[in-house]
Amino acid sequence: MTIENRISALVAAYQRLSQANKRFIEQGCGVEAFRNLIEQRELILEDLPLLSQELVAAMEQSFPGHQFSCNSVTEAVRTISVIAPHLENCCNDVRDALKQLVESDLAVENNISTLKDEIKAELGRVRQGSRGLKGYRQSSSYGSCFINKVK
Repeated sequence: MTIENRISALVAAYQRLSQANKRFIEQGCGVEAFRNLIEQRELILEDLPLLSQELVAAMEQSFPGHQFSCNSVTEAVRTISVIAPHLENCCNDVRDALKQLVESDLAVENNISTLKDEIKAELGRVRQGSRGLKGYRQSSSYGSCFINKVK
């Protein structure tokens, strides 16, 4: 595979993450939807280190004279845009996909914070209800009136 194919695979992975975030928001941010989002993210995030390693390997094959110290995808993309200016559009696609992913992650974070606030409010209502039930509980759980009268 060429560098363009490796970059397009990275872009596709980032876009899948963004789409998963959008689906989570559209589903109403429930617990089950959040569980699905986490599972989807885990599957995609497992592939990202492999994709970035393949990109660096393709860079080394395409440009054997250069020393690449690419510790992250962003460094690799910056290096590619400098070494191979004809791939600038592909590099811009990666940047755009990452920007969309960051924005969708922020939207998910905001929705989760509102979900957290709703859960806190619901816990408060449950606690208020349990305080009302405490008034009906017997004060002592041992003994009975009959046994106390026999003594």
